[in-house]
Amino acid sequence: MTLCMTTPKPIRSRRLQALIAANLLMALAIAAVPFARPATAQEGGAVRSVSTYSMAGGNIGGVDAGVLFIVDETHEEMISVMWNEKSRLIVPIGYRNLNADAAGGARPRP
Repeated sequence: MTLCMTTPKPIRSRRLQALIAANLLMALAIAAVPFARPATAQEGGAVRSVSTYSMAGGNIGGVDAGVLFIVDETHEEMISVMWNEKSRLIVPIGYRNLNADAAGGARPRP
């Protein structure tokens, strides 16, 4: 009894070559990520520290939708947002720097 050993033919299809090229590009992209610059979209290009947040819901006169007040406890800032049902988007209402308000930089109340 003899065994017939044949060598497999190399697969040279364009699909396989495209897959190999795509894998090489992904490996190159993954290797390049650690060398990318950090995001500097914050004020002055400084990186903000990790924050602690608190949220509370409420109402504003003349508005049917509820309002969400979000306080960044670390940086002492507050934003208020509401849901717009027509556009189906979260709409920012206002921003306050609580530290500046506490220091007397608040707007006078009418």
